[in-house]
Amino acid sequence: MMSAQIDSGTPAVTVHVPTALRRFSAQQATISVAANTVGEALETVGAQYPRLREQIFASDGRLRRFINVFVNTRDIRHLEREATRLRPADTITLLAAIAGG
Repeated sequence: MMSAQIDSGTPAVTVHVPTALRRFSAQQATISVAANTVGEALETVGAQYPRLREQIFASDGRLRRFINVFVNTRDIRHLEREATRLRPADTITLLAAIAGG
């Protein structure tokens, strides 16, 4: 069983990577990180997988518009965005918006 906290007391959370982005995460469907906020979690994931970081963040460091981020089932746009606090065992889900016609 995975501990809900990593040594530092920082919550351990799971980031779910959608199929469309897994080629940028070495085919990892989930990535466990220690982070206090959504922004910290995404930065940690981006440091581990720089090609995924390019997909998540624009060159100015902001989240790309087509990436939707959820903590558990709540869209971070309706919370505190990247400043949204995390609790042990929270799940972050990345969803890439798909355009079509």
